[in-house]
Amino acid sequence: MLRGERVLLRAMVRDDLAVLHRLHDDVGTAVLAEVDPWTPETLEQALARYDAYTPDPANVRFTIASLADGQVLGRCVVWGIDAFNRNAHLGISLLPQARGRGYGLDALRVMCDYAFRIRGLHRLGLETLATNTAMIATAEKAGFRREGVHREHAWVLGAFVDEVLFGLLATEFS
Repeated sequence: MLRGERVLLRAMVRDDLAVLHRLHDDVGTAVLAEVDPWTPETLEQALARYDAYTPDPANVRFTIASLADGQVLGRCVVWGIDAFNRNAHLGISLLPQARGRGYGLDALRVMCDYAFRIRGLHRLGLETLATNTAMIATAEKAGFRREGVHREHAWVLGAFVDEVLFGLLATEFS
């Protein structure tokens, strides 16, 4: 388990899915976080997918829980880990009641610590929609640098949206 100041990042367990499935059911949020088009999915289907999942060292997923009481707050992933070039990407989704309370920043910092100190990575990327002002502010507070924009890169709820690219080097992380 990885501890921050306010959050605990731990392995996702089957019981987490009852809470985390709310992220999928919130279509407005789900379309911002997933690369595949949103389709309806029952909790039973999500559990079956979980049961069939094989851990992948190139895509490490965590449940974000409150350090204070263990309440599930969301999920995050260090994905696309390239062991040769020593880089990866980060992704995070928080339940609505956990947003705007500092949990995202703490989880992001813990993921960076995991990636740099434990996995020995050199560079992390983070991509978010230009409309996701909360994630942009969180990335910048965590020390990520804005590196560019993919113009009209994502199709979101009937419109193309720019994607903002961020990067952080191990030497820049404190």
